[in-house]
Amino acid sequence: MTDAQDFGPCPCCGDNSRSVAGLVHRADSGEAAYVVQWTLGQIDRHGAHFDLVLGRWGEGTTRADRYAVSLEFRRTETGPAFMVIDADKRAIGKGDLAHRGLTRQEVIGTPLATQAFEIIDAIWLQDERLADIRAAG
Repeated sequence: MTDAQDFGPCPCCGDNSRSVAGLVHRADSGEAAYVVQWTLGQIDRHGAHFDLVLGRWGEGTTRADRYAVSLEFRRTETGPAFMVIDADKRAIGKGDLAHRGLTRQEVIGTPLATQAFEIIDAIWLQDERLADIRAAG
């Protein structure tokens, strides 16, 4: 689950897209799995999607113990910004890792939102495969 894959072309612009996946650990336990997807060379046009799978991990757990939270990355006039979006409309919310995707309304204003943004910060700062997204603009 910690891989990178290029695919495409994008039906909108004709460029290829990239998907990277990884795991986030806090202390000695797994906290989240993530997938980041973006169209190469088109960050300003399309942004990027950061999908998180949260919940219980480890021996004896199943997808029923986990849920998905999704954020969209965009460049704004004031700099990079992340916004929680509906994970129930994304593939991650219907996949093998999570039993369901949470809506934006289920996340915003909750401790889960704080956790999701802390995880996004860690991914943003530590995953070198995202250098293209950080450098875009």
